[in-house]
Amino acid sequence: MGLAFIPLYIQIIGVESYAILGVFTSLTSMLVIFDLGLSQAMNREMARLNSEKQSLGLICDTARTLEVIYWAIALIVGLLVMILAGPLANNWLNPDQLSRADLQQALWIMGLVIALRWPVSLYMGGLNGLQKQVQLNVVLSIFATLQGVGALAVLWFVAPTIQAFFMWQVFVALAQAIVLRVVLMANLPRGYSGQFNRNVLRQIWQFAAGMTGISMLTIILTQLDKLILSKLLTLSDFGYYTFASTVAAVLFKIIGPVFTAYYPRLTELVTKKDHLQLVNVYHQGNQLMAVAILPIGMILVFFSKEILQIWTHNSELVLQVSLLVSLLSIGNILNGLMHMPYALQLAHGWTKFSLIQNVIAVVLLSPAIYFSTIKWGAVGAATVWILLNSAYILIGIHFMHRRLLSAEKWRWYLDDLIKPIAATVMLSFSVKLVLTGNIKEWAWVLVLIITFFLAVMAAIASSSNLCGRLGICKLWTRNN
Repeated sequence: MGLAFIPLYIQIIGVESYAILGVFTSLTSMLVIFDLGLSQAMNREMARLNSEKQSLGLICDTARTLEVIYWAIALIVGLLVMILAGPLANNWLNPDQLSRADLQQALWIMGLVIALRWPVSLYMGGLNGLQKQVQLNVVLSIFATLQGVGALAVLWFVAPTIQAFFMWQVFVALAQAIVLRVVLMANLPRGYSGQFNRNVLRQIWQFAAGMTGISMLTIILTQLDKLILSKLLTLSDFGYYTFASTVAAVLFKIIGPVFTAYYPRLTELVTKKDHLQLVNVYHQGNQLMAVAILPIGMILVFFSKEILQIWTHNSELVLQVSLLVSLLSIGNILNGLMHMPYALQLAHGWTKFSLIQNVIAVVLLSPAIYFSTIKWGAVGAATVWILLNSAYILIGIHFMHRRLLSAEKWRWYLDDLIKPIAATVMLSFSVKLVLTGNIKEWAWVLVLIITFFLAVMAAIASSSNLCGRLGICKLWTRNN
């Protein structure tokens, strides 16, 4: 839903107003620092306490304690955005058509949306920790539909303005927070009301502090390009970069659910000290992540121009963003493949490694992000994103596996990384080489669908942990 209506949004409100959604996304990402690691701590504590079955009352106390703190933070964050609305509208952003007053008003409403969406992360963390992903996904799917379809209806029938868009998001955000809270409370142990408990904070503070440091550094690494581009580019050009980032970020819509499904399971196995099952689930998660993101990722990398043309029928838009979509998709693929090792670290409560790794990355790569963005603009920023995630894979994995599952490093590189990447790259690149010249749109749609499903099959066939489980290897052996 987040992707489906973007061309219509741009058509109705214009690329400049759509760029404000990029500002919204960047602000939301940068303000994650105020999460203080509490949503991840909620996830981990729900999984740990639920597996130990030692204190049902403590589960309820944990939820209530973190909820009180989180709503207080939501109020502070919302007020902060509203205070920043004036300086952002008047001194930072560079509108051509929007008035400064309209821009400031949109930013005020944006602050209210961010505040109301803030507790959603906590409730999601609790439900994921309790391994209630199915219920959570039902709720999220309903509200994603309301956000997308409802916003389009408001723009068509009420007012084609960015202010009307955000007012609809205010209503949906409030309803979503209320519903998710009701669902979480319904899944907590009955007979316990839960109360604010300072002992909960003493239990989680070290983990939460580590997560706060990781979040702060991650924000610098992932948002510095957008911060610089929003200042240097016109709002229209920044809108093109926002569009490319949004398209490439479709991969995180797949990465996120796989990560959140496996993270509490890994935490449970670490708590139980079940090493053999932990190894099996770890590789299964890595390979499932590869199978989930590589086929669609490679389609975006090799066929971004064709996909955008079919989808938007806007040649200027395609010209501006197709290369960016390909580059950002490569970086997002590599980042996604690092999520399961990151989940393993969090399951062990080991935040120090990611913290140190990100400190080094900030020191070395922040200047690279700045100067490459200054010199080559959006393309330079996207290239540095690829280099950053390549370094995590080539260097970070080596040091991580020296402490955690040390015997599994080379299996991770070969079975979980190289084989599925090689299979999907070879297939997608071969199709790209063969198909040259003018091809009709309907034929491209058919080619992309077939290529996607073949890439899925190739990724599964190359994944030792999933191949036999899904029956692909047996079918492949029988046919050959």
